[in-house]
Amino acid sequence: MTRKKINYNYFYIFLILAASAVIFNACEQDFGVEDDGGTTSFPDDIKTVFSTTYNSTPNTCTNSFCHSSETRAGGLDLVNWNNMMAGSNNGTMVIPGNSFWSHLVSVVNSDTNLSPVSTILTDLHKMTPDKVNTIINWINSGAKRKDGTEVSQSYGTKCFITNQAADVVSVINTSSNLVTRMIPVGGRTSQLDAPHYANVDPQQQSLYISLIQEGYVERYNVSNYQQTGRLAVGNNPAHIVISPDNNFIYVTNFDASGTERRVKKISTAGTMSVVDTATAVQMNAPHGMAMTNDGEFIYVASQIGEWLFKIRTSDMEIVENAAVAFDVPPSGGGTGKYRPYQCVLSPDNTKLFVTCVGIAGNTAPDFVKVYNANDLSLITSIQVGDNPLLMKLSRNNQYLFVCNKNDSTVTVLNPNTYAVVKTFQDVGIQPHGVDFSSDGLYAYIACETQSGQDGHHPTVGSINVGVTRVINMSDLSLSSKKIEMGSFPAGIVAIPY
Repeated sequence: MTRKKINYNYFYIFLILAASAVIFNACEQDFGVEDDGGTTSFPDDIKTVFSTTYNSTPNTCTNSFCHSSETRAGGLDLVNWNNMMAGSNNGTMVIPGNSFWSHLVSVVNSDTNLSPVSTILTDLHKMTPDKVNTIINWINSGAKRKDGTEVSQSYGTKCFITNQAADVVSVINTSSNLVTRMIPVGGRTSQLDAPHYANVDPQQQSLYISLIQEGYVERYNVSNYQQTGRLAVGNNPAHIVISPDNNFIYVTNFDASGTERRVKKISTAGTMSVVDTATAVQMNAPHGMAMTNDGEFIYVASQIGEWLFKIRTSDMEIVENAAVAFDVPPSGGGTGKYRPYQCVLSPDNTKLFVTCVGIAGNTAPDFVKVYNANDLSLITSIQVGDNPLLMKLSRNNQYLFVCNKNDSTVTVLNPNTYAVVKTFQDVGIQPHGVDFSSDGLYAYIACETQSGQDGHHPTVGSINVGVTRVINMSDLSLSSKKIEMGSFPAGIVAIPY
């Protein structure tokens, strides 16, 4: 009877796992790993955890009912290192160097102090603390193969997304749409530094991050993720644009107190230094910027002041300014009706697109306003969704994607005719930022995900798992794929070429 009972339990477990595609599904992931027969094994202690019973049941991770190479329950194969790093249908299982956000840990762990804790089939997957700690230590040490080597990633397939409530920047491999690294950022340990915006220089050597709460800008090598510069730049640094020669970056101070009504010009030489500023009383809480192709001018949107500025970069002098509407006062106090947030220039630098997020708390649709880039005269206003934030032109300049935070939509515009091409509904919770893979196949929508759970893997505890959604550019369809990462995905930039 004992044997029959055990067999019945195995059959029951197999049915549950087979029906639960939400746990682990198969997904292709290119980490640049070659199966040479000698570098695809787990370290011995990790192999032992996966191949022997891991709790009071007779279950093992790699038996024929679970994650063997034959059955691949939910698409996950735990037989060897190479197969596990291929992830599952529901995304990345292990993020080298970061056990806290590795989904594998959330599945086997029961302690919310160690990681988010998955609520999927908890009776089948939870391990004893010693085994959980073995996995955690291995991941934090780089999740290496048995021979001590780590994963690699192709240079041109990287997309960086700031996780503002986790103090990390997630790195996505755009050939597989899985997270391959998380770069820890910021200089404080007792409170959030909040990486807000990300940009990569035209030479594709450096990643710049604004830490909107700590008040710093940081620079990282895009290949090895080592920090190469860090500079205090005042209250609430937000947007970053980079000169074509990478000699200067420009940073807005999104300071709602009105203390920092300025844009800073920063030399990238050495560890970086502030060399000049542009300021005006109407430049109250500047956020969005756009730079001309030749680097001669930058455009700045002041959210509270509700003014636009055209600034000459050589001497940081304002050469043109304009209120976003006739009733905006010159005092810099604004009206609260328009609140311009982000700027994008047309490819020929003749038109400036500006998201206006409208009245705070208002659920009515808002607008993208289009201006003549020469004199900042208004051309037209395009109705989009509620609270439009970041936007970007597609790789072929055919579309302008606009993220509408408050109604979970993305509006796709024709930047030449100003027509709405498509509106994606239910893209994710609080869409914030957008960029496109270097091959133009995908649009990535970074969703703040602060007001609910939207991933494949429900968790308990107070930590929100961030989600980035994927749109197929070939037919403008929303993929079911949800790329899970650290809390509050916001700024996003992909390697351009």
